Amino acid sequence: MAIETEWRDYDVVVVGSGGAGSAAANAAAQSGARVLVVSKDPVGCSDTKISEGAVTVRGSGDAEDNEQELSDNLRVAGGNLQVKAITDAFAKDSQTAYDWYRTHGLRPNIDASRNGPKPMPLPMGGHTKGRTVRHKNSGVAISHANWSAVIQSERIDYLEDTWFLDLVTEENANDDALPAKRIVGGILYDASRGKLVAVRAPTVIIAAGGLSTLFFPKTDTMRGNTGDSYAIAARAGAELVDMEQLQFLPFCIASPPAYEGLLIGEPSTASFLGVLRDKNGKVILDGVYLRTRAECSAAIMRAVADGRGTENGGAYLDMTANAQATQSGPYFMRYLKSSLPTAYSNARQALGRAAANCEEPWEVRPAAHYMMGGISVNEDGAAIATNNDDEPEPGIAGLFASGQAMGGVFGANRLGSTALSENVVFGLRSGRAAAAVARSAARQQNPPIDEPLFKPKLAEITSRFGQSGSHAAAALKIGLQSEAWDCIGPVRTAENLSRMEVLTSELNAKLGDVAIPSYAVWNQAFIEFEELRNMLAVAEAVTSAAKERDGSLGGHVRLDGPEISPFAQPYSTIVRKEADDSWPAHRVARSRLPLTRLVIYLLKDQWRKMRSKFLRMMPKGARDKRLLKFYLGIMGGPDGKAPEIAPGSSAGAVAEGSRS
Repeated sequence: MAIETEWRDYDVVVVGSGGAGSAAANAAAQSGARVLVVSKDPVGCSDTKISEGAVTVRGSGDAEDNEQELSDNLRVAGGNLQVKAITDAFAKDSQTAYDWYRTHGLRPNIDASRNGPKPMPLPMGGHTKGRTVRHKNSGVAISHANWSAVIQSERIDYLEDTWFLDLVTEENANDDALPAKRIVGGILYDASRGKLVAVRAPTVIIAAGGLSTLFFPKTDTMRGNTGDSYAIAARAGAELVDMEQLQFLPFCIASPPAYEGLLIGEPSTASFLGVLRDKNGKVILDGVYLRTRAECSAAIMRAVADGRGTENGGAYLDMTANAQATQSGPYFMRYLKSSLPTAYSNARQALGRAAANCEEPWEVRPAAHYMMGGISVNEDGAAIATNNDDEPEPGIAGLFASGQAMGGVFGANRLGSTALSENVVFGLRSGRAAAAVARSAARQQNPPIDEPLFKPKLAEITSRFGQSGSHAAAALKIGLQSEAWDCIGPVRTAENLSRMEVLTSELNAKLGDVAIPSYAVWNQAFIEFEELRNMLAVAEAVTSAAKERDGSLGGHVRLDGPEISPFAQPYSTIVRKEADDSWPAHRVARSRLPLTRLVIYLLKDQWRKMRSKFLRMMPKGARDKRLLKFYLGIMGGPDGKAPEIAPGSSAGAVAEGSRS
């Protein structure tokens, strides 16, 4: 029996219901649009929900933190690959984004001395200033605000347990002043009802997260991150930018298998004396708390590639010197337990008591966490195209992206805690912009969307139900995941990239020989097929971009190429899927930070690292006194004073009456 098709009409379709999708849907609805949210999982059940709940809020830790400082911080840490207008928008809107969260129910801890949200004690990975606010109940608190923003609007409908399969576009053959294509809708699979849903809409916002499931089990993200955002856009003809730039969180669990990939810390976790060591105990990276996530991950995986990795393919995060300090040690332990509590809980459960007390180093290994590249868009999330030219042009009319789906925000490295700000900054921008496009389409009285435009894709999708074959998509997916870590994971070589090209070609050839039953309701084999198809597409995009960037930069480490200097002319990689299923890549020049500002930034960074090195070289007694002063300064309570440690208590215990 043929699967039934249901037809619907909306102004804006939002793919994904996490932080970016929720903000986009809410903003579009507030702008008067009729909105449909499409989500694989229940609304709000995304990476946001399982995060530590840390949000970048400019000025939260330093009143002198300005927009240029934050924008420059993003750009230099990201290798100057970003679009300046996008980083400027992030820096400008981070406070407004945080206000949006609070409007929808988020409740931060308040610093009474500053009458504002209480920032974390030390800057998170790569930040030059303390500007990160975390929350009780971590990501659950954030996701509840997102959930509220969707379900409380009368103008938003949502479909859960529903897969967005493909965009439907219309060619523009008459007006050279307009983009070559425009969005006319999309086709969905509603698994719980066993229906295809053809949605007619002039705008679609893709906010369906990243691709980290390509590296499962070496990831800390939700299992639905199968690259849908990028594959869906690329099949429609959109350009993808900097797809070689994946963020691998450096400090995740390597073993036991039940905990593999889970986060146990980030650079700031190491505090003042933490270092990374190889299996022989040799220091491979010092001043860890001042490093970016990319620097830490690269140091670990270079040691592994050199044969100096630990038993489970990682390195040792050694924080014992922090904990052993007589006066400051208990304060460090309190800082460790309270700064990222979920991560610390993971470490305590997986690594045991001695490690939890920092009596021994932690074995850590990077895990896939975040895609820093994505769909090429402008600062309002609208798709753009470069067409081998430095000057961008409008891309597919009506196509938008936000959150992890979009590129141009982080370049080669993402600073800690920025994702939960980015979600809302660009969710709101894309939602408003998409609603404006939908209003414009209505005013211009464009010809109604013609159902025959949907028929070829509907026929193609329908034909998969009942497809006979000798392969199972789930098994092919496992094979792809295993090879992806070795070939396009934290470190790459030309040889391994070529190996990946061979594998993806072989797997693509098998798609037509995958068995899919004919039943419609919760057809898991069909779902596995569609996700495999998307994972193959993004594996090809990452491989092509990684071949084009033949030197190491940020999240892209080429063992067979040079380190790219911060003074080199920056460029982004652009890939797109062609009609012959190839994925050609080209380069687009980016503007570097003005030389004077870049030099000042780098000198300040070196000065911070030199001060850290000097601290580690001090006599233990003097160093301990200095560290105690630091901790008392950064761990202020509601009265501006640090919590006192009870005399004779175990490390990390807090005197009665102090704030938890």
